[in-house]
Amino acid sequence: MTTLQGLSSTIVETWSGTDLATLGPIYPFVGSEFILWIAGLVFWIGFHILQARIEKREMEADDKAAHDPTRLHRVFEDEKSSGH
Repeated sequence: MTTLQGLSSTIVETWSGTDLATLGPIYPFVGSEFILWIAGLVFWIGFHILQARIEKREMEADDKAAHDPTRLHRVFEDEKSSGH
């Protein structure tokens, strides 16, 4: 017996000529694919909603900082003093 045969999780010794209809389930959680798909879809949409909210908050903070009069004054003073 080789090491790979010891890792087999099915009774199949060779896939060549094997009738898959007679084997039954060959992977865990058979029948739960739709539930897992729905869970993945909910996670994916939730991630994008959360990410959009975070980015909107950051953009609003950047916009507010860019229009701050003291910051604008400081930027223009720095540009005058550097000679640009």
